[in-house]
Amino acid sequence: MIKPNSKKDVLYAVLAAVAGIVAGCGMLAASAHAEEAPHPAHVDKDAARDLFNTYSCSACHSLTDAGATGSVGPSLDDPALTRDFIIGRVTNGQGAMPSFGGQLSDDEIALLADYIVEVNHQAPAQ
Repeated sequence: MIKPNSKKDVLYAVLAAVAGIVAGCGMLAASAHAEEAPHPAHVDKDAARDLFNTYSCSACHSLTDAGATGSVGPSLDDPALTRDFIIGRVTNGQGAMPSFGGQLSDDEIALLADYIVEVNHQAPAQ
């Protein structure tokens, strides 16, 4: 064990310990935000489907529930797509995907994401 040479050394040691604790708490908070956002129990599929078609998502994407057969962008019938991923991509865009962050409200974007996740996780009709 190293003995401090002065009160200043003790103060620095305490500050370093506190900083370590605070940094650790920050990492816990960051990991909590990295988890998937909760999916609501009920999605208004009709409203979401209307929004999907009104903003021409179907022009680029396929999504069976919406009757969309677009082939420019990826299929949204992929159960690997997460709510957070969809929200981020619709909000910010990327590549050929435009940003809808200024055109759709946060609630509308969340509704679209919830809808896509709900319908792409259903078993195919037989």
